[in-house]
Amino acid sequence: MDTSVFIKYLCPDEQEGEATELVGQALSGRIVLPCFAWAEIASVLRKKVRSGLLTEGEAGQLYSAFGELPIDYVDGEDIRSRAWEMAGMYGLLTLYDAVFLAVAEKERANYWTADTVFLKALVPKPSYVFALGGENERDG
Repeated sequence: MDTSVFIKYLCPDEQEGEATELVGQALSGRIVLPCFAWAEIASVLRKKVRSGLLTEGEAGQLYSAFGELPIDYVDGEDIRSRAWEMAGMYGLLTLYDAVFLAVAEKERANYWTADTVFLKALVPKPSYVFALGGENERDG
């Protein structure tokens, strides 16, 4: 799962049943994210405060709730190298999304996202990538 899914899980203005269900299912297993994922979540919450969608207190509570999730944060030269390759392969302007991809690939995890622009860039789309709230083709 990426930041877009966790925001839909956490934020009242964006809550989506599928995101809540996915995070709930993930809690029975292992949640693995890039080492900077907490900062991405915090940045989105700060933007929501600045735009008036959340109060400072609400954002703080949501950030604390995210921090309580049992997440394994991972990093490593292999992930950094693979993310660089993937960013080039898919023409991504930044490495943030590519790092989430590299982590999912390395950990053999399903990668769920609500970022439709990012999904459109993934041609061909890796078999472990799925769209939140969208049609997903699964092999097998």
